[in-house]
Amino acid sequence: MQFEFSVRQGYQLLRKQQKIKLKELASKIGVSIPMLSMYENEIVNLSKEKEKQYREYIIGAVGNTGEGEL
Repeated sequence: MQFEFSVRQGYQLLRKQQKIKLKELASKIGVSIPMLSMYENEIVNLSKEKEKQYREYIIGAVGNTGEGEL
């Protein structure tokens, strides 16, 4: 069985794996929690700049898992 995910679904999965809450992410990029939820569910689009910030924040969190730190 094979699953295909959209780019947004992929980022949503990464966000959840890193335990990043919508509230945290929304405050960091300056959008509302409902707006982010609708974005992840492919109902609305974010501006290119907000979308870039969204992706960079999640990717940055993936790179900073805390491994090797005290």
